[in-house]
Amino acid sequence: MKKNILFVSHDANRAGAQIFLYNMMSFLQDKGYGVTLLLVHEWGSFKGELESKFKTYSLQEKPIRRWERMFHTPVLDEIKKKEKVDLIYINTIASVHVIPELKKFWNVPVISHIHELSYSIAQYGVPNAEEILFEYSDKVVACSRAVAENLLSTRKSDKVEIIHSFVQNEKILEIHSQGKREEVLKSFDLDPQFTWVCACGNADWRKAPDIFLQIASKVRNENIKFAWIGISENDPLMGQLAYDAKKLNIAHKVKWITPTPRAVELINAMDVFLLSSREDPFPLVMLEAALCKKPIFTFKNTGGGDEFVEEDAGVRIEYLQVEAMANAIDNCTPENLAAMGKKAQEKVLAHYSFDTSMKKMEKLMELFF
Repeated sequence: MKKNILFVSHDANRAGAQIFLYNMMSFLQDKGYGVTLLLVHEWGSFKGELESKFKTYSLQEKPIRRWERMFHTPVLDEIKKKEKVDLIYINTIASVHVIPELKKFWNVPVISHIHELSYSIAQYGVPNAEEILFEYSDKVVACSRAVAENLLSTRKSDKVEIIHSFVQNEKILEIHSQGKREEVLKSFDLDPQFTWVCACGNADWRKAPDIFLQIASKVRNENIKFAWIGISENDPLMGQLAYDAKKLNIAHKVKWITPTPRAVELINAMDVFLLSSREDPFPLVMLEAALCKKPIFTFKNTGGGDEFVEEDAGVRIEYLQVEAMANAIDNCTPENLAAMGKKAQEKVLAHYSFDTSMKKMEKLMELFF
C-alpha cells in the first residue's frame, strides 16, 4: 500500500519551485500515494490550481513580514486529526524554519529539497536555516550540482543528494511541435520579422533585468529585439527598468510582458533564451526553453545555467561581462542557433527528463517508508 506524504510549500506563487512541486505531487498522487499540501503562506496566483488538485491547508492566511514566522498550530492539529502522514517533504529553503514545529506533531522522516544558492538562502531563509536544515532533515535534495556544492562548502554531510529539477517533457514538446511563431508573437504585439532574445522570471536582483537591459543596449544589430516575460505592470521595478531603457535609448527594442500561462508558448516563438541571472540554481524555464530548441546564453559561475550549457547547448560568458555577451548574441548565425538549440533539447531528453528525475525521487522516498 502506498504511503502518505505531507508536502510543504512556502507559498502558492506561480514560480519554478512551486510548479516543480505541483508536477511531482501530481505524479505521486496519480500513482496512489496520499498527498497533502501545507502552504506556509497561502498567497499566490497558483493557489486555486493547487486547491483543486490536492488537499490543501495553510499556516498563514495573509502575507506577513519576513521574520514574523508565527505558527497557526490549530491547522497542524486539524491535519493530524484528518490526514495520515508517513513522510514530510519540505520544498525550498523558505520552508525549512517550520520543520522543528512539524516534528513535534509527526515523528516521521523529513526530506528537504533545496533550490537556492547562497544569496537566496540568505534572502529567503531564517538566519539559522542551514543549521535547521541539516539537524532535522533525514535527506537533503539539491536541485543541481551548484546547489550541493554550496551547501557543502561550510560543512561535511552525507545527507546531500543531487536530483536535478525537471519539467513535464511531453507537454513542452507538444507545445513546441504545434507552435506557430508568427501567430504567437503577433498575439503579444511582437513583430515576427525581428530576431527575439527573451528572458523569463520574476524581475529581481538575482534574475538581473538590469543586466538584461545593459546587454540589450550593447547589441548592435537593429534586427535583434528583447523581451522579458513575467514582470507585472504594477511591479515597483517596472518604472525603474522603463526609466533605464529610455535613458539607454533602447525602449524601442525591449518589451515587457506580464506573467502569462502561455509563457512556454511564447518562449517557443523566440530565437534565443538569455539567462542574465547573477544567481540561478537550476531554472526550470531554462529546461523548458531547451526543450523548445532554444540555445541558452548564460554567465559562468551563476549556477545551473553554467552547469547545463557546458560547451554545446548555448553560450557561456564570464560573469556579468555584458559586452562579451552582447557580442556573442550579435555574432551568432541562424545555423549556430539551430545547432545549439538542437543540442539543448537532446541534453534535456537524455539527462534531465521528468521520468529520470522522478524515478530517482520516488526511489529516495521509498527508502524512508
